Amino acid sequence: MIHFEREVFDPVLIEEMLKHFHHVNIAMNDEDGYPYVVPLNYGFEIKNDKLFVYIHCMKIGKKINLLQKDARVCLEFSAFNDFPDRPYKGHRHDYRSVIAKGRLKLVDANEDLETFKRGYDLLYLCNGRPITPLESRKVMPNLYIGKIECDWNDVSAKSEFPLRTIEDVPFVDVYEMEEDTTSFDIKDLIVAAKARQKKTG
Repeated sequence: MIHFEREVFDPVLIEEMLKHFHHVNIAMNDEDGYPYVVPLNYGFEIKNDKLFVYIHCMKIGKKINLLQKDARVCLEFSAFNDFPDRPYKGHRHDYRSVIAKGRLKLVDANEDLETFKRGYDLLYLCNGRPITPLESRKVMPNLYIGKIECDWNDVSAKSEFPLRTIEDVPFVDVYEMEEDTTSFDIKDLIVAAKARQKKTG
């Protein structure tokens, strides 16, 4: 059986995928030469052909020390759906993933309240929680908002099942589907991928 992976470049599909992940793994450059990776919750927005990802962190700690020396980061978002006892269209699992590279800026509320508040609000919205207004807090949270700016050239996405529209992004509940052993027809996606390669190559 041939497994297929496709790079998904459509910003609309990537935006929908980012709504379904629960956390982001952020890799930083550690002083010993190994990547230092931490899982964090996140908020995001897409504007001006860029992906902006927001995180929050305390003002002291290993992450801060590393980011103050080197702001370059790699982001990994992913979700996996396993159904080994119920094959569907020749597959026993499905996944979604987005990888992005960018630079992280630490935002202090005392220096840039507008950006801090924007990231603060998006962290609530992207996790499906009602916002606790920043203005309602008796004291300003003693933390940084990290704003990561990623160019679209540094953002890619993949899936096991083919994605053509945003309706395809949520995982299929194969246990609710009729048994189907017919392989996915992805001829149109192959043609589109070859066209992209020809255009960029």
